[in-house]
Amino acid sequence: MKKITILLLALLTAAPMFAQIDDGEEETIPVKRKWNGFYMGPKIGLTLSSMTQPNEGDLYDAMGIGYSAGVAMKLRLGKATRNSAGGTGLFGIGWELKYKNNSVKTLGTDEKGKEKASLSVSYFEVPIYVHVYPCAKMSSMNSFYIEAGVSFGAALSRSPKSLSVQDPSPDYSSVTYNLDTDGSKLKPMDIHPLVGLGYTIPNTGLDINARYNIGTSKLAGNMPCKMGSLEISLSWMFSVCKF
Repeated sequence: MKKITILLLALLTAAPMFAQIDDGEEETIPVKRKWNGFYMGPKIGLTLSSMTQPNEGDLYDAMGIGYSAGVAMKLRLGKATRNSAGGTGLFGIGWELKYKNNSVKTLGTDEKGKEKASLSVSYFEVPIYVHVYPCAKMSSMNSFYIEAGVSFGAALSRSPKSLSVQDPSPDYSSVTYNLDTDGSKLKPMDIHPLVGLGYTIPNTGLDINARYNIGTSKLAGNMPCKMGSLEISLSWMFSVCKF
């Protein structure tokens, strides 16, 4: 009985030592950090479009107002500091799926006889871009970014079908630009560069973005005008996952 009592006392004395050893081992187990963040959400915007003049003379009159709507996705890479949340580093990538309408005011008359008709062109666009976060180490400006990329667009509609201009220049008495004939149709696909900047309001997911789409190709066969647009948009980004 005496031996059993001594053995029990020895075990009770040693138990805290084993517990400390176990605790120490658990503390040394590395915790996997989450380095990247993936976000997505709806996006709407307002477009202000402009257009270059054709070779024959003046056709473009003033900027028009259009709109855009779709869904935006972005992946933010890395960490700004050791203790910051996943996906707060210097770089990220993003892409969108959206409908976009561009509109400009012209000096032309459309096929229905309307003078100074507006030209409206709509696309399904897939912008792909890179984000740079120059203030990644600043808590208040961590989500400010600069972006650059390209946008791939597929033409969906155009209005009107043609625009005619009387006396566009001393060399021409009249010129008709066609967007819907066998010899001159609206270009079905378009690729143009984009640059912009934006800011995501902390703890809200609201993202404000200003972007300029640079026109690099003519609209149609006999209409060598290039259309660019300034797009101001608002998106509501949700955190999907961090990994």
